[in-house]
This record gives sequence, structure tokens and C-alpha cells, in this order.
Amino acid sequence: NKVPTFGYDANNDAVAAIAEGYGGTISQHADVQAYLTLRVIRNALDGVDIDTGIGTEDEAGNVLSEDVYTYNEEQRSYYALNVAVTADNYQEFTDSTKVYEPVSKQLDEKEHAKKKVWLNIYNASDNFLSSTYQPLLKNYDDLLNLDVEYIGGDGQTESNITNRLGNPSQYDAFAINM
Repeated sequence: NKVPTFGYDANNDAVAAIAEGYGGTISQHADVQAYLTLRVIRNALDGVDIDTGIGTEDEAGNVLSEDVYTYNEEQRSYYALNVAVTADNYQEFTDSTKVYEPVSKQLDEKEHAKKKVWLNIYNASDNFLSSTYQPLLKNYDDLLNLDVEYIGGDGQTESNITNRLGNPSQYDAFAINM
């Protein structure tokens, strides 16, 4: 009866409820969040302009439109923008681990050599992080020629994560989320 559901992560339950008559929910655009995380790493490793494949199309054709992300120059940070999920568009959100089509093209490994990245997720038991964000990261890492080792924390103890970094010299980059 058009009652709004609140599932800020636009999780599968909230999206499925829209098909049954609920009003809508909000998506954090996790697909764009995951892409931005790994794309910034890829760009830094390649020594290219940080906006490559984000606001500026890369050689594979990957580019985001300005309605799905923003860049805060003062904070030097990219952010995915929230999007309303309604009866008109909910079917686009039924698979929360699907890569975002405008940035789904494989990079050429001759131009973008495979690099090894150590990336931690501060709380492996968090529903959004473990069932949406990390699977999306895994879907993007191959497209961006990144060999990512994912480390899941317990959400409480930083040493639970840092103690698992045994040989830092084997990695080209680190993404640390505490």
C-alpha cells in the first residue's frame, strides 16, 4: 500500500518488498562505492590522473556520470550518491552484487599489469559489507586487473586485522578501513 520501507543499503529484502506494494527505499549505490574504491587504487598504481575511468573515460570505455558520484576536492574524496529505489526502478536493484554497467569493461592487462592489493573490511559480520560491498569488490577486482587479498575484521579490535599483514613487501597497495 505504498508504505515506505527503510533499508538504507537497499538490501534484497527491502527491494523485494517494493514488488509487493511497499513504497521504496534508498540505495547507497554500493556498486559505485566498490568501483570507486578499487579504481582510485588502480589509478594510483598506474600513475595516471586520479579521475581516469571515473569522470574521464578510460581507454576501455569506463566512465561514471555525474549523477552517481561526487568529488569533494577539500577532502580529496570520491563519494557515491544515494538513489531512490521505487516501483519504477526496483528491478535494477534486485541483484545487489551486480557491477554497474557503465564501468563494467575489462582493462587491458598489457596496459594495466596485475597488481597485488591488501584490503581489509573492518567488520566481516556486517550484513552490507559482507553480502553486498565485498562481493562487489570481488566482481570489480578482475576487471581492474587487481589481485586483492580481502581481510575481514571483527568490528572491534584493529589488531584482529593488522596481525594478518605478515609480509607487507608482497603487496603493491593497501586499502585500510578501520
